[in-house]
Amino acid sequence: MKIAQVMLDPNYGGAQRYFADLCLELACRGHSVLSIIRNNSAVESELSSMGNIEVAVINNRFGWYDPFAANQIQSALNRFQPNIVETHLARAAFLTGKIKPAGKWPLIAKTHNNINGKYYRKMDVIVPFTAQAAKSEYHRNIPQQEFATVIPNFSRLKPVSEVANPTRMNKVFAAGRFVKKKGFSILLEALAELKSTETNFSLQIAGDGPEFHSLKALSTELGLNENVQFLGHRNDIPDLMKNADLFVLPSLREPFGIIVLEAMAMGTPIISTRCEGPLEILDDQSAILVDKGEKSALFHGLRKALQDPEGCRIRAQNALTVYKSCYAADAVVPKILTLYDDVIQKFECKNGTRH
Repeated sequence: MKIAQVMLDPNYGGAQRYFADLCLELACRGHSVLSIIRNNSAVESELSSMGNIEVAVINNRFGWYDPFAANQIQSALNRFQPNIVETHLARAAFLTGKIKPAGKWPLIAKTHNNINGKYYRKMDVIVPFTAQAAKSEYHRNIPQQEFATVIPNFSRLKPVSEVANPTRMNKVFAAGRFVKKKGFSILLEALAELKSTETNFSLQIAGDGPEFHSLKALSTELGLNENVQFLGHRNDIPDLMKNADLFVLPSLREPFGIIVLEAMAMGTPIISTRCEGPLEILDDQSAILVDKGEKSALFHGLRKALQDPEGCRIRAQNALTVYKSCYAADAVVPKILTLYDDVIQKFECKNGTRH
């Protein structure tokens, strides 16, 4: 199958990680893949090094209504002649939809957030990533599209065979973009409270973003400099995760949370706030769940983990089992390929091009 994937956000986050993993996984399974990305994309080098993947880099200097970017997408697709085109995030859906020729190829959109329907009106199929996203009120703005069954995000990480028996739970790890919605300031405040009763712990935070300097300053203000290490942007998150005793997701808003899947795959015990995405992936049997935005709730979750290593091991083992059956590539990618086949067949029948 010839499959085109379009992602025009050059930054690195969960959507970009999913996009790259999908392209790589499809190529590994013998499909020809066209990856259309924006210049300076964080995933360009990774995609370019893989056989079966053709990378088309476009310039997008004039925002959402950039006719030059749309023309570059059209040229790449005309050259590649895909069987199906999938877009990721709103800008890719909008600009690709603008140049979609009638009856030439089916166009689908994988959602990564609650979407604004006006950018998705040219899609043939919308693929929600969670049940919550499928019910989003924003989807009511999209006329006529057929919504596919929910297909969750996945990770290409090979899961560990079993969860290690922990002797302590004092090496804490967190990662993400340094923006307010990720809740890192609340994590630091919870750790400062924890330090009054538990002095033998450390936190490593991987990531970067506009709040980097303010988070560093907050760490100093709270007296955590000896406990907290800021690692910057890292490409070895799974290794860091595997070497940690505990992974914490303190987000105020998290539509899915691919990094949660990485913790599950590595057998690392999880503390997560009760955000929309993690609540679809985790439950009280697979993680310690705490109310979002509350320092005291996160403090009590951390203290519970530090005082109950065996309980954390049992939850991590349950999470590992869920990962293998629901969120590993072998569990999800076949569903994606079945969707592609179904969409192509329906599109060909509709347009009279089926052979």
